[in-house]
Amino acid sequence: MKLSKLRTTLGAWQLPRLADSSITVQPVSRNKLLFRASRLILRAAAACCVLGLLFGCNTYNPYLGASPTVTSTITSITPSGAVAPHPDILLTVNGGGFVAGSTVTWNSSNSASVNLASNVLSSTQVQANIPASFLNTPGTFFVGVIAPGPTSGNNAGNNISNFVPFIVCCQPAAAVPSVSPRISTPSSDPSARLSSPAQMAPRYQAIVADSADGAIDTGSGIARIFLWDSCLGAAAACAPQVIPISVGWNGADPNGPSSSPSVTSDGRFVVFASDANDLVKGDSNGWSDIFLRATCIDAASVCVPATIRLSVGPDGAEANGASFSPAIGPDGRFVVFNSWATNLVRPDSLNSLPATSTPPLFLRDTCFGAAPGCVPTTTRVVPASAVQP
Repeated sequence: MKLSKLRTTLGAWQLPRLADSSITVQPVSRNKLLFRASRLILRAAAACCVLGLLFGCNTYNPYLGASPTVTSTITSITPSGAVAPHPDILLTVNGGGFVAGSTVTWNSSNSASVNLASNVLSSTQVQANIPASFLNTPGTFFVGVIAPGPTSGNNAGNNISNFVPFIVCCQPAAAVPSVSPRISTPSSDPSARLSSPAQMAPRYQAIVADSADGAIDTGSGIARIFLWDSCLGAAAACAPQVIPISVGWNGADPNGPSSSPSVTSDGRFVVFASDANDLVKGDSNGWSDIFLRATCIDAASVCVPATIRLSVGPDGAEANGASFSPAIGPDGRFVVFNSWATNLVRPDSLNSLPATSTPPLFLRDTCFGAAPGCVPTTTRVVPASAVQP
């Protein structure tokens, strides 16, 4: 009885107010109600999909839908290029804002971003290993750094840097191929190397040390370049030895530090950067230069070990800026390196194009193994896209 009375009272209270309004109440069938409800659900789902497209398509963060946030900056990378094909390269990324757990990424226009094996040395420097498989195809690639960032919230995993180009050069068409392909082997202080897939060590390895044998030689305290012959794969009569590479033109010790060695697998040529000014005659520019040492190992004819300077202008003038981070090609003919110098190339149309790397990248043709008449030249490296109309 009480429930019936309550329903009657509510009905009497609502009806006058409906009558006073301009709303016309019409009966609606159950099917129409279901149809309208389904339309509302579909519209809400469509709105969610649009929001997902606007905010959720982000390859740096597949879990949350925030746009990437730049939290670190790359100012330069060394080296910024290589001659294909090339073995693994230890890349140094310079900049700021790097934190523990940051990872260097390798990016191209036709493939997904790949995280490289990385090691954060400080807030301004990260090192990473570029595997040989990435250095077989010529082209322009881009290096970035992604930081772990916050672990929760919309910005989780989205902390990235700017991107800088890394150019993989092809062997110029005029190059004379070797009878048997050889792979160059850039090297650095073994303690600084990153982990990489297991592979057979090369016979010849360039090392940086202040003495050939720390057990018997206290050294000069100046970083020097040596070539270690392990005799791996050599004849039984081979005896392991350490060969000095950064030596003065008169046989004296270098008067400045050397770095960034790169050696061909047959040990015939070694390139490196050095602040020393007594490796060749007439070095008075006061800048770090690129040098090539011909070791004469397995030379086919009479050969005398010698050092030549590669970072020179077209007229033989000394570079007016620092050069560094060289990498030698498979047969020792071509060498790429970075330089701040502005007088290494002639001011022609190609060399006048805007720089595509910081610092600019240069390719030196040493003419080793080339046909008679070849003249050693230096060219600034630019991607093909920069010269296309």
